[in-house]
Amino acid sequence: MVHLHWSVIGIKEPSVSVSVPPVPVKLVDIFKSLDKNGDGFLCQRELKKAFEGWGAWFPGMPTYRANRGISAADANGDGCINEAEFVDLVKYALSCGYKLN
Repeated sequence: MVHLHWSVIGIKEPSVSVSVPPVPVKLVDIFKSLDKNGDGFLCQRELKKAFEGWGAWFPGMPTYRANRGISAADANGDGCINEAEFVDLVKYALSCGYKLN
């Protein structure tokens, strides 16, 4: 088996970089206000409180919306929403008719 380095065969070595789009400052502020324990993640309990504040008022709806929000926005599958994933959570909430304040 022969191993060739990228430069030996005349191909520029691929660079792997992950760019995270900047999160608008207002969304960062909202995220931090919802992150009650300050761990940098929004758990299901924190999201439930958020949806209650955004107007999910009848029994079971805040929990349902929190769980659906996690499903819609949790890109890495850890069960929580981080700051980068928060943009997708906001899109989900807005698509459901919620107004974020």
